[in-house]
Amino acid sequence: MVNRIFSILVLVVAGIFFIESRGFSEKTGMQTFAPSFFPSVIIIVMSILALSLFIQSFKDKQKDDLLKSLKVYIIEHWRVVITLILLVIYISLLPIIGFLISTMLFLLMVFAMLGPIKRQYLVVNVLLAVILPFGIQWVFQSILKIYLP
Repeated sequence: MVNRIFSILVLVVAGIFFIESRGFSEKTGMQTFAPSFFPSVIIIVMSILALSLFIQSFKDKQKDDLLKSLKVYIIEHWRVVITLILLVIYISLLPIIGFLISTMLFLLMVFAMLGPIKRQYLVVNVLLAVILPFGIQWVFQSILKIYLP
């Protein structure tokens, strides 16, 4: 039941994002793809996965109490819940402090939550959190000709 509710929620969010991505500006002469191309691909993949989860939820014949199964799901998958909360904070900070800094902070927090806390991993995590946003920005601006905030 939880998978069914989650898949419906993901489909609704994907629909909202798809409608919003239609409002992006058109492709200019310098750009290879329109700004809505990559978000549309992600939204379509997300929708296909949510539909497959929705169909799979009907094949599972478990009859559980919704609140009990939701509580068990959150306890078992607490990292997913925390990551979603961090993602909402990241999206909120993106227009305020920009892509580079907000992505660095988001990656540092996610790496800290998902990885082991050891000194050697800390150095690698900090380096990745700094290098990845610059690499992503370079790919988008130099190759795709899409400028990030």
